[in-house]
Amino acid sequence: MAYIVGEREVWGLPFKVSPAVLVPRPDSETLIEAALVLMPDRQRPWRILDLGLGSGCLLLALLREYPAAGGVGLELSGDALAVASANAEALDVAGRAELMLGDWRQPHWHERLGGPFDLIVSNPPYVEAGALDRLMPEVARFEPKLALDGGPDGLAAYRYIATAAAALMASSGHLLVEIGAGQALETSKIFASAGLVAPVCWKDLGGIDRVISLTH
Repeated sequence: MAYIVGEREVWGLPFKVSPAVLVPRPDSETLIEAALVLMPDRQRPWRILDLGLGSGCLLLALLREYPAAGGVGLELSGDALAVASANAEALDVAGRAELMLGDWRQPHWHERLGGPFDLIVSNPPYVEAGALDRLMPEVARFEPKLALDGGPDGLAAYRYIATAAAALMASSGHLLVEIGAGQALETSKIFASAGLVAPVCWKDLGGIDRVISLTH
């Protein structure tokens, strides 16, 4: 339905969507809530990085909440990047958002992103590849597999992010990643092996562990 309408509301804001991007879910608002708790000063010029930008709903909503902040968004799909760019313009934050094509599967992928960042956010693909065909038909048939396929165990994207997270984070920065149901322990282990600790796990409205907060 969101693709037919061409829009989905996130955090009270209208976001354009197309089949190039995952339709934003209310669960992802858990990540925005966590960021606002961890970084309560709305007037500081925070630097924010969004890995796997999609429609831009996370980064752009955060830039609206932090009017002095600047952000960088990394996206693999050119079509998705076009959607995010249109949303940045519509939400009047384009001047504070640098949106770029990039692939975290490539060596040294993080080096051109700048940094350090006070906040890194990501809602990466986390569905096991073998489970994609068992998703709800409206998801499996219409939403981009690039935004869903997390590899054989669903955790591939977290491994790529973990390799660069410490280099991208400010010394007192935070990394917030959305996770699938039941992935909190294994995801935390991946980041622990990269020197990051997960002191907090944030639950969504259904009581499921949905976001882990990491520091180093």
